This record gives sequence, C-alpha cells and structure tokens, in this order.
Amino acid sequence: MDCALLPGLLAEQLVTRSHAGIERVVFSNSGAEAVETAIKFARAATKRSRLCYHAHAYHGLTMGALALNGSPEFKRGFGPLLPGATEIPFGDLAALRKELRRGDVAAFIVEPIQGKGVYELDGERWREMQAAVHEAGALFICDEVQTGIGRTGKFFAFEHYELTPDIITVSKALSGGYVPVGAMLTSDKILRSVYSSMERAMVHSTTFKGNQMAMVAGLATLSVFDDEHVVEHSAAMGDLWHHKLEALATRHEFLHEVRGRGQMIGVVFGPPTSRTAKLRWRAIEATRTAMFSQTLVVPLFHRYGILTQVAADNVNVIKLLPPLIAGEVEIDIFVDALDELLSDAERNSGWLVEFGMTMAKGALKRTRTASKSSSVA
Repeated sequence: MDCALLPGLLAEQLVTRSHAGIERVVFSNSGAEAVETAIKFARAATKRSRLCYHAHAYHGLTMGALALNGSPEFKRGFGPLLPGATEIPFGDLAALRKELRRGDVAAFIVEPIQGKGVYELDGERWREMQAAVHEAGALFICDEVQTGIGRTGKFFAFEHYELTPDIITVSKALSGGYVPVGAMLTSDKILRSVYSSMERAMVHSTTFKGNQMAMVAGLATLSVFDDEHVVEHSAAMGDLWHHKLEALATRHEFLHEVRGRGQMIGVVFGPPTSRTAKLRWRAIEATRTAMFSQTLVVPLFHRYGILTQVAADNVNVIKLLPPLIAGEVEIDIFVDALDELLSDAERNSGWLVEFGMTMAKGALKRTRTASKSSSVA
C-alpha cells in the first residue's frame, strides 16, 4: 500500500545482517506479532496447515503463538488453540522426522537457545533438523525474539550453528527496549506467496507497524551496535561469565553447570554430594519442586539489588539477561553476591529452609483461594 522511507531503511539494515536467503521484512509491534506473521506466511507459502515446535518452547501468548508454547500452564483455560500444532521433544530428530513424513507440516519453529531453561543443542543436531525440514518441503523458522540482535554474541544466535532459516522473527532489543517493535524476516518468494496481487495487499497488516518512532529507534540501535561493537562485547562477556561462574562451581556443591552464550546465561543448581548439604537440599525441594533457585532469586534482589529470574517453572536454573553493555564490573557484582549466598546456604541453612517454607505456604494459599473463587463462580 505504500513505500515509506524509514521502514525501507531499517529493513535494508536487517537484511544486510542476515544470511543470503533473507530478502524481505514485515514489521510488527511485538515478538508475538512477528510469530503470528511467521505462522500465516508459512502456511501460505507451503499450502499446509500444521506446525511443529519444541518442548519447553516459548513463542508468545497470542492465540497462534500460544499454540506453539511448550509449557501447558500457559495454555490452560483458553480452550482449543491452533489445530494440529505438534510438540517435539527437544532435539529429538526421529520424532521430528516422524511428523514430517505425514506431509502436512508447514513449518518447524525453534529458538536457537531456548529461553525457558537456557537449553542448547550442538550445531550438528541443529543442521540435521533443518535438513530434515527442508527435505520434507516445510519451512524452518528461527524465533530470535530473545536470542537475536546480539544477545548471544552473534547478531543472530543461529549463526553459531551455521543455520539458514527460511523465516526469522525479532523484537525486544531491536529498539533498544524503548519502543514496541518487531519484525519477520524472510525471502522474496515467501513474502510474495502472501502479497501475491494488488487485491491481496492488505491481507496481513497491523495498525502501528513501521511507525516512524519505532523505525528511528531501530536504526539508532543498530548504529550504536556498529559504533560501539556491542555484538563483539557480548561475545567477550559470555566467555567471562563462563570463566567466573565455572570457577564458582568448583567451590560450591549446589552449583552444577553454567550454560548459554554471550549475555544469555543459565546458572544450573542441583543436589550436592555431601551428607549435610544434601539434607538441606532435600528440605528445600520438599516444599516445592525447584524451590532452591527461587530462594536465591529473592535475596539476590533484596540484599544486592540484582534482578534475576528463574528460567522456567520446576527447573533449578536462574537465567541471566543483563543489558548488552554490562561488563566485568557487573559480572563481578553478581558472582560475588551468588558466592556469598551459596556460602550462607552451606554454613547455615536455617534462613534457607524458612524462606522456602514461607514461599511454599504462600503459593499454597494462593492456589486454595483461586480454587475457592473458581468453585463459587
């Protein structure tokens, strides 16, 4: 319907930073909208309806994106969603091939590094899955809403694994976090399967897509990325995160693993081996599954002013998503704080058990209240 200057300039910048098969950009207002766009375009391009997604996946909470959510608690209460959406166990190539053989899969949508749990696959497995999708005539979609725009030490996380997705979705960091903006990147062929004639010029749109403020914010963000080498900085800080947290893991039994790339880090906790510490772990976990990591998140904020989050429900993983400009000073602040908390937990678990029980009681009370309200209604 139009050919505005600023969306064209930002689209050009995004295409330039993508692989050779990406030629077109459709703007939106959020990551979920970008995923909805990807769903529609994949169906139109393949003339198929079904989509596959990974267990633990998170692609947004609008209707189509919610159907591709790998966490049942998000879907509960909303009735039938996208028909035929099929969950694939994370990294299960055989399960994916089984679904693809049915011949009705339009696309397989993935996060190159999963936000819920910071789960990763090796490059060979990713490439095998992409090849299987393409051999079946389906599209391979990389949801880079969280992992893209420098977060993992590459502009797009799929670059770590030498992938060439047919569709890419982005949002979040594209405007520096200041203005709502999202985008779907794809090939000219896929775009023209939707916008195939003048009569179909408005079959997909959204009111504020490509608005001037969002486009200026996106252009300014990418300019800063280039001028201040933000992507390279993110990669260097990823190495530092691993170095310092893995050193911490050698001193604390509760800290089991550090995973992730760039400024997207998962700190994994698990049961210790020594008898006393193991009893403390069991006491906390008996109140609620994965309560240990919850008991760290709150004091990290109250004691040290550090805002973190548990990576997903029922997993003992704290996810770190610091500003991309965070450096060694900020890393040391977090590592020192975690060191102190874990030392306290090992020396005296009284506060830890009490806090865990308080959290569990509060959650139980809320559940009972919600259940009572539901039965009254």
